[in-house]
Amino acid sequence: MTINDEPNKLSELGVLTKLADGGQGTVYRMSLRPGELYKSYHAPDQLNVGELKRLIRTVQSEPMRESDRALILESTAWPTGTVLENGAYKGLTMPEAPERFTADIGGRRKLRELQFLIFAAKPMWSDLALPAPEQRRKLVQCFAKLFRALHDADIVIGDVSPRNLLWALEPEPSVYSLDCDGFRVNGFASPMPQAQTPDWVDPGQEIGVATLDGDRYKLALLALRVLLTEPKITPADVAADPVRQERLGERVAALAVRVADGERCSAAEWVRALDNRPTIQFDRVRPPAPRQRPGPPRDPGRPTIRFD
Repeated sequence: MTINDEPNKLSELGVLTKLADGGQGTVYRMSLRPGELYKSYHAPDQLNVGELKRLIRTVQSEPMRESDRALILESTAWPTGTVLENGAYKGLTMPEAPERFTADIGGRRKLRELQFLIFAAKPMWSDLALPAPEQRRKLVQCFAKLFRALHDADIVIGDVSPRNLLWALEPEPSVYSLDCDGFRVNGFASPMPQAQTPDWVDPGQEIGVATLDGDRYKLALLALRVLLTEPKITPADVAADPVRQERLGERVAALAVRVADGERCSAAEWVRALDNRPTIQFDRVRPPAPRQRPGPPRDPGRPTIRFD
């Protein structure tokens, strides 16, 4: 896979084979770029080309831990380039999800989407091997590690959907993210308008503004929903239910209660809690720490201060 923010001509992609048609665009395989896909936007006029190139360069060449760069590139369909047709930008190229993130489900080859982890098993999923409890814990930790790497690179995820996150169990638990053109570099616009999946919204987040704090809340939703197999569970539900807290274990339950109190626990804290390493002591009676409501994207000229 070659990452380059210089545009490709549509004619350079070869024969296009349609794979899927989604809300923002149509996805094709390319005969001349094996292992990669072409996403052609339905409304290419909505594409902010400069911000797409910024997103590509952030992982391609911006300073970051090499371990984080490797994790992002192996765990996401990170954009690899832009595509021109008749002199106008029409879409992007990106890697195809590895085969291990697909399975035979209901008689068809499908992506192993997050939705299969959060809803109760259905008869049509009978041929899909679902994870054991400890594997679920490992998958959630993998998601938390990906969130941590992206946040350390100052990248805001924005929309978290049961359809754009994938998982695999072999050869070991691992995860994968689609629709990365909806991400944005903190302080800048997103390449495409950011969606908001119903039931996956931070109640403390300004409508239409994706933030790192919003990502942290959505990570809490993801963790609780996968671990408890409840598609609409919230931190407030866990904080009010000792039975659910016992099922989660003290450290994970402690983070859920803090989130319910208004904190936005970092991805690093979720990684530690899921690894059974020491974390902040669970205290049911302490008052919630004061917290500023998330605001608009930060001033691009200001430095980013991290607290992980």
